[in-house]
Amino acid sequence: MQMHEVGVRDAYSILIPAYNPDGALVTLVEKLRADGFSTIIVVNDGSDASSDSIFRELGSIVDVVLAHEQNRGKGAALKTGLRYIVENYTDKLGVITVDADGQHLPKDVVNVYEEGVSKPHHLIMGCRDFSGDKIPLRSRFGNQATRLVMLIGSGLKLKDTQTGLRAIPMRYVRQLLDIPGNRYEFEMNMLTFTKRLQVPIQQTTIQTVYENENDSSHFRPILDSILIYRMFLMYSASSVASFLVDVGMYAVFIYLLSPYFDTTHVIVATVLARIISSLFNYFVNRKVVFHSKARRSLSKYFSLVVLQMAISAILVYILFLLFRQGEVILKIIVDSFLFFISYYVQKRWIFKK
Repeated sequence: MQMHEVGVRDAYSILIPAYNPDGALVTLVEKLRADGFSTIIVVNDGSDASSDSIFRELGSIVDVVLAHEQNRGKGAALKTGLRYIVENYTDKLGVITVDADGQHLPKDVVNVYEEGVSKPHHLIMGCRDFSGDKIPLRSRFGNQATRLVMLIGSGLKLKDTQTGLRAIPMRYVRQLLDIPGNRYEFEMNMLTFTKRLQVPIQQTTIQTVYENENDSSHFRPILDSILIYRMFLMYSASSVASFLVDVGMYAVFIYLLSPYFDTTHVIVATVLARIISSLFNYFVNRKVVFHSKARRSLSKYFSLVVLQMAISAILVYILFLLFRQGEVILKIIVDSFLFFISYYVQKRWIFKK
């Protein structure tokens, strides 16, 4: 029986960041070679000495094994590989990133490759299905959380924000070298920058593979989640701090003004406290949260504050007319909704970089 000959797949380089890999990585690379991939780069991200034999074996079957002396994070490993490819493989359409832990099947890498060849200007994402019962809880929750944050923060509706299987066009590869992040947040930042850099996204379904409850993953649920959600967490902290400033300044003004006014001191204290807390919130968001130098941001910000207060009052009033009770609960619900809207408006319009 005649064997089917696999064609050479040389339009994209394969990039695999690896930290303490096992024999599964060698098997993956051998299968990728068998599937015709001609250029494979592996980055040893400061792995332990126990993995030396794996990288020695890889050295004979991949084009190059790049190495970090110390573990610097997945994002840093990806950047090291991307920089090497930009300097040495300028003739390629782009780069396909593949995880080293066995979650990406060679046939799915082939599918992403074919999509990339047909749409060379798109960021092709191999998206997993998280609806199955066998998906680890932390993976399902993490994907749902990052999908929500991505939708709110960047307006991108993605099925899988954390997939490491991506075909990246060469134009975007060069731009990624300047995008911040050295750990898992780099892959999220890669997505948030697609809009401003005008890189369209194509999502293609891949098989969802989790071995032993995904024990091989080096994702740190708490620390890496903080890095991924850092901007939104800082925005939330800024809002809480502004609330405390507002309450504190209100108490101070009530104390100072009450001897001189009968009742109007309540209104004066409320207005002055809100002005101070709003200025505090503006400067913290501008300098710390969004790191923005956008012009006319102060006038835009206070326009948002006034509009948000008006919308809050109107919506609470309308809902109260409908339900005739629960004014405080209605206020909390409305303002919680407006809190997310305000984050999106500030990020995309007021403090836009």
